[in-house]
Amino acid sequence: MSDDPFEAIKATFFQECEELLADLEGNLLTLESGSTDIEVINAVFRAVHSVKGGAGAFGLENLVRFAHVFETLMDELRSGRKPCDDPTVKTLLRASDVLADHVAAARGAGAAVDPVRSAGLVAELEALTYGGAAPVAAAEPEEDDFGFTPVAMDLGAFDAPAGLPDLPPLPDLAALAPLPDLSALAAAGGWKVVFRPHPRLYASANETGLLLRELARLGPTRVQMDDSGLPLLDALEPTDSHLIWTIELDGDASEAEVREVFDFVEMDCDLSVTPLGDAAPVEAALAAVADEDDSDASALARAASSELDIAALLASVGAAPTQAPAPVAAAPVIASAPEPVAPPPPVKPAPAPAASSPPAAAPVTIRVDLERVDRLINAVGELVIQQAMLAQRVTESGMARSSDIGLGLEDLELLTREIQDSVMAIRAQPVKSVFQRMPRLVREAAEATGKKVKLVTSGEDTEVDKTVIERLSDPITHMLRNAIDHGLEGPEERLAAGKPAEGTVRLAALHRSGRIVIEISDDGKGINRPRVKGIAVERGLIAEDAILSDDEIDNLIFLPGFSTATEVSDLSGRGVGMDVVRRSIQSLGGRISISSVPGKGSTFTLSLPLTLAVLDGMVVGAADQTLVAPLAAIVESLTPNEADIHYVGGVDPVLRFREAFVPLVDVAQVMGFRDDPTVLKGGVVMIVETESGQRAALLVDAIHGQRQVVIKSLESNYRHVEGVAAATILGDGRVALILDIDALVTAKRSRTPSRSDLQMAS
Repeated sequence: MSDDPFEAIKATFFQECEELLADLEGNLLTLESGSTDIEVINAVFRAVHSVKGGAGAFGLENLVRFAHVFETLMDELRSGRKPCDDPTVKTLLRASDVLADHVAAARGAGAAVDPVRSAGLVAELEALTYGGAAPVAAAEPEEDDFGFTPVAMDLGAFDAPAGLPDLPPLPDLAALAPLPDLSALAAAGGWKVVFRPHPRLYASANETGLLLRELARLGPTRVQMDDSGLPLLDALEPTDSHLIWTIELDGDASEAEVREVFDFVEMDCDLSVTPLGDAAPVEAALAAVADEDDSDASALARAASSELDIAALLASVGAAPTQAPAPVAAAPVIASAPEPVAPPPPVKPAPAPAASSPPAAAPVTIRVDLERVDRLINAVGELVIQQAMLAQRVTESGMARSSDIGLGLEDLELLTREIQDSVMAIRAQPVKSVFQRMPRLVREAAEATGKKVKLVTSGEDTEVDKTVIERLSDPITHMLRNAIDHGLEGPEERLAAGKPAEGTVRLAALHRSGRIVIEISDDGKGINRPRVKGIAVERGLIAEDAILSDDEIDNLIFLPGFSTATEVSDLSGRGVGMDVVRRSIQSLGGRISISSVPGKGSTFTLSLPLTLAVLDGMVVGAADQTLVAPLAAIVESLTPNEADIHYVGGVDPVLRFREAFVPLVDVAQVMGFRDDPTVLKGGVVMIVETESGQRAALLVDAIHGQRQVVIKSLESNYRHVEGVAAATILGDGRVALILDIDALVTAKRSRTPSRSDLQMAS
């Protein structure tokens, strides 16, 4: 374990960065779609500001510098000084990519950011911010957003040699700008903020001006700057901080909202937030935050001392004082806007607040290490197995279900199921975390291929197990690149075909039959089947005289080493992408299918289990073997009549079911448990439905009952077996195979698994 005391906090910061970057990109995509909502622009600004603030706390200078330029442009956009047009948004999207690279590099999870690329984006952001060049010092003083006018100084008096004695003191500013009458403010409500930045605040690329502007968004403000702590010029250190700011904020903003403005600089400043008109002394609060030298602490106290005098005056003369309080030594009053500020109106008694229901409490969340959740799920899985074993032992003992032990077991089963559902809900997360990474990938792939591509996503809130989500990223990445590189045509070719120059790639997620389905589709040229078959023959993947259906030709692209690219590029050409996709999906207990129409486009469909932990299944027997069929795929079970069995070509059996014929699959024979067909007399048929909606009849020897089973990966413990999705442990300790319904229905008998593959189930 690292001895760095900030290591845990730093890890939390990077976790928050992932969420902030995801929100940042999502909001930028909203802007790209044409939205001009100021709240979306503010959300982008807050995300960048939060990343910059946290990075400054950990001294991540490269990240801070880039985020600062990004933040400055966003401040211009939200203030309305710059238009949020399409070129600006596209630049911001590329800047968000570079910002993510800076975060990854700072975290150590990625390579160092290309300085040329980063500097290029900085130049573009600054050009958008300043109109082509960074601002330079103005020839004449200009009033800024806070009404502060710079004053020129004649430095000729200080050209004497260093060490000149008895330099004249700074002029007394007390008479320049006395405080206005604050008696009305004392009754009107609001907050008084006393803020003294430390030098490290500026070293982290934070600016007092931006903080004051943020406060001004909460309500009308009056700002005073106390420069009484400034040393003489020969003793001035440019990196020190000597100014103190006093801000009086009107309005109904809460203290939490005020302090949120200083959230990321709270450790780099002295801060006091007190209600306007509060007569309670503030010296104790100031002493608690002023941990610098005595002169700084006394200066901070002087900046807030006027409120005590006003409170005493109000207490002595009532709500309508007849004279203004004594002037305070402070800098001229700085308004929050260039317009002149009208004097406050006479104070009227505030009406009694109307009764209102208390606001709903925000949900409380905690961060938990994923390893702890995994251990909890494993423990729940073992609990399910032990509960099943206990129930089977009681059943074998002949004990009645109505006995006290039998009733207790039923209660235990219900409680176990509730615990399992609750734990699985903890791991269930929306696929949004994966989908949000894809717009950047699409932009990079489109830029690399010179194509115009629009990504459309749907179903981001579809929930699935966290383990499945983590392993979805790579397959979706490969398939999106494949869709852009091979599926979509170039702009000229699309225009010639009567299509828009910009191609569309769709990424969708939905629940279907107890599984999650991911669809990646494009409106490109579709699969060129003659070319695909020719390449497969050329590379020796199939025989030249092979007769293949359209679906079989489409599936050739999943063969190892297959590629239609004419040359190797950063995106494709090595023949490993789609093969990796198929193996990744199979390792998750899923399957992938293709639907393609030449000239119209292609759709790839990934079907995956919702969870890799538990499954509701039907326990069946076939040739003395115990198997589990997923309950979500079973439509009905029945005992067949011999008159309902027919044969196609005298070989392939079909079952007449509700005025239709469905293929009949002998599970024991297809799985290789026996060579002879099952005797129909005494057998049981389960009508099942595949992911594509096709129905079939699975013939088994017996149905033992419904049971919730714990999924164990067969591939990681043995190897992939066609027709088997996973395995589980039964109540008697034996291993049972979980059937892959779609694979059983579509597999041909020539490709059925051999008996040696399934000896472990004996």
